[in-house]
Amino acid sequence: MGLTDLMSMAKPNMDARENFLSKLSSREFVNCFQCLKCTSGCTALKLLELKPHEIVKLVNLGFVDELASSDIIWTCVTCLKCVQRCPQKASPYHIIMVLRNMAVEKEAQIPEEYLKTVSRILETGLAEAPQEVTTRKMEVFDRKSLNLPKITFPRESFQVAFMKIMEEK
Repeated sequence: MGLTDLMSMAKPNMDARENFLSKLSSREFVNCFQCLKCTSGCTALKLLELKPHEIVKLVNLGFVDELASSDIIWTCVTCLKCVQRCPQKASPYHIIMVLRNMAVEKEAQIPEEYLKTVSRILETGLAEAPQEVTTRKMEVFDRKSLNLPKITFPRESFQVAFMKIMEEK
C-alpha cells in the first residue's frame, strides 16, 4: 500500500516513535538537519515514493507505523551510500532496516522477491546464484571458462548459526 493512502488520515504517534527509538542502536537520526546528501546519492531514488531525507523526517515526526506498513521501506537497495555521505551519522539506512524489522513483526505484506532472496541465502549462503555471462558476440562464459575460482558455498555451520541468530531476535 502506498504511503499517500496510509497518511491521508494519520496523526503523529510519539509513543510509536519512542518504541522505534528503543529498537535503534543509536539516536543520531534525530540530529538530521535535512542537508539532502543522503538523497543526492541514493541509488534507488527514482523508485522511491519518498526521498530518504523525508523518511528520516517522518520518523522524527512520529509517523513510524505508517512507514512500517508502506512499500517504501522495501525499495531501498541497501547500497549504504547514505551512510557514507551523511555528515551527522543520521543515515536513513538504519532507520529503514528497523522499519523492515517492524513490518515483519507486524506481519505486514513483504514483497515476494525479498522473501525469495532470503530463502536463497538460507539455502546457499548467496543472494544470487552464479550466472553465465553473454558477450556482445553472443559468446557464453561461466566462471570456469573465465578462469575464476570456484565459489565455495557456506557449510551447514552457517545455516545453523544464521537460524540461531534469527531465533534470538
